[in-house]
Amino acid sequence: MTDTENFEEPEVPKTKTKKPRKPMSEERKAQLREQLKAAREKSNEVRAKKKLAKKIDRQEEEQALDQKIAKKILDKNPMEEEITNLKLEIKSLKESGGNNAEIKELREELNMFKKGLKEQIEKAKEQQKKVQFKEPEKKIEVDIKEEKKDVSTPVVEVAPTPPKFKKIYCSRRGFIQVPV
Repeated sequence: MTDTENFEEPEVPKTKTKKPRKPMSEERKAQLREQLKAAREKSNEVRAKKKLAKKIDRQEEEQALDQKIAKKILDKNPMEEEITNLKLEIKSLKESGGNNAEIKELREELNMFKKGLKEQIEKAKEQQKKVQFKEPEKKIEVDIKEEKKDVSTPVVEVAPTPPKFKKIYCSRRGFIQVPV
C-alpha cells in the first residue's frame, strides 16, 4: 500500500442555498396591512382599559386613605353630625313640600360644612406628609461664653460605639478583621 491510498481527501460539506420566497401578491399585502391595523387598534383599546383601571384603583386608594386619615385624626367630627342632621332636614322638607328658599339655605349650609370638613382632611393629609417626609433638623451652633456656662450640670459626650470586628483566617493574608 502506498501512502496515497491510505489518505483520502476529506469531503467538503455542501452549503445549502435558501429557497427564495414566492413574491407576495398585492391582495395579500393589503390583507396583512388590514390585519396589522386591526391588531394595533385592539392593543390600543386594551392599553386604554388597563390605564383606566389603574386610575380608578388609585382614586379608590386615595379615598380609602382620606377616610382612614379622617377617622384617625379627626375621630368623631362634630361637623359630621351637623351634616347628617342637615341632610335629614332637607329630606323631610322635600317630602312635606316645604319652602324652596329654605331648602336652598339648608343646602348652602350643608355645602359649607362639607367644605370645612374637606379642608380639615386636606390639613390632616399635609400633616401626615410632613411627618413622613420630615427634613433633618439643622444644627445651630451657639457661642457660649465661659462666664455664663452652668458648672453644676456636667455635659457628658457619648462617643459612638466602635464597630465590632471578627478575626478570620485567610490563606493568602493570614488573619484579617471583618466587621460583624
